Amino acid sequence: MAPTGQQDDDHQHRRHNHDDYDDVVVMAKSSEVGLLDRVQSFAAIAAPTTLATALLFYFGYVATLTRYRYFGVDLGALDLSTAELLLLGTEVIFPPLATLLLLVMAGLLAHRAVRALHRSRHKRVTKVVAVVLMVSGAVAFGRAVVGVLFLSVSRHETPGLTAVCLGLGLPLIAYGLWVYRGPTPARRRSPSEALLLTALTGMVVLGLFWATNIFAGGYGRGRAVEEAGELHNRPVVLLDLTQPLYLPDNVPGVHQFALPAEQGHPFRVRCQGLRLLTEAGGRLFLVPERWEGGARTVVVPYDSEVRVQFLPGANP
Repeated sequence: MAPTGQQDDDHQHRRHNHDDYDDVVVMAKSSEVGLLDRVQSFAAIAAPTTLATALLFYFGYVATLTRYRYFGVDLGALDLSTAELLLLGTEVIFPPLATLLLLVMAGLLAHRAVRALHRSRHKRVTKVVAVVLMVSGAVAFGRAVVGVLFLSVSRHETPGLTAVCLGLGLPLIAYGLWVYRGPTPARRRSPSEALLLTALTGMVVLGLFWATNIFAGGYGRGRAVEEAGELHNRPVVLLDLTQPLYLPDNVPGVHQFALPAEQGHPFRVRCQGLRLLTEAGGRLFLVPERWEGGARTVVVPYDSEVRVQFLPGANP
C-alpha cells in the first residue's frame, strides 16, 4: 500500500492534467468560435459585394452591347476588360438606383399614412384605400400577364411597363388585403405566410431586375444616338496606308488620295476625315462624320502597317 503523501501527489498530478486538458478544450472551442465568427463576418461582407459587382458587370455589358451594336460593332470585337464593363455599369445603375430609393421613401411615407388611418378609426376611408390598392394591383398584374404572353404588346409599349407591372401587381394586392383587414397582434408567421412573403419579394426583385435590364439597353441605345449626332466633335483620324480602304463612294467628309512616292517608307495612300469611335484590342474603330443610312464602321489595325495622326474635332 502506497504512503498517503504519495497518493495525494498522484491525485494532485491527475487534477492538474485534467485542468490542463479542460483549458486546451476551451481554447480549441474558442478558436473554432472565433474562426466561425470571422467566416460569417466575411460572408456578410463578401456576398453583397459579389452581388453588386455581378450586377454592375451585367448591366454594363447590356448597355455597352446595345451602344456599339448601333454602329454595327459586336461587343466581342472590342475585347473590353472587366474593369471597363464595371465602370460602364456604374454609369448605368445610378438612375435606376436613385429612382428605387425615391420609391422606397414614398412607400414608407404611404405606409405611415395608412397606419395613421388605422389608428384614427376612419374605417370607411381605410376600406376605400384598400380597395383602390387591390384593384390597382389586379390591373397591373393583368397588364403584366398580357405583356408576357403577347410579345407584340411588350415590343411597342413604354419601355419597362410590363416589368414594372409584374413587380408591383401581386404585392399591391397583398398589401391592399392587409390594409383591408387591419393590423393583427404580433405573432410568429406560419410556414405558408413565410413562403407567400418570399414569393412576393421574389416577384418584386424579378420586376426590378427586368426593368433595370430594359433601362440598360435603352441607355446604351440613347448614348449611341447621342454620339452619332456629335461625331463631328470626335478626333479626326489621318491614316497613311499601303493600300486604299475599300469604302463606299462619296462617304461624307472622307477623302483618299495618293501620297508622293518616297524612298524608304511603304505608305502610298492617305485617308482623312474618319472619326475615332473607340480603340480596343490594338485596333481603331473609325466612323464617318455623319452617321447616315449605309454608313459603316471601319476597323484598322493599330500596328506598323499604318501611320496614324489625330486632329482635334469641332469642339475639342
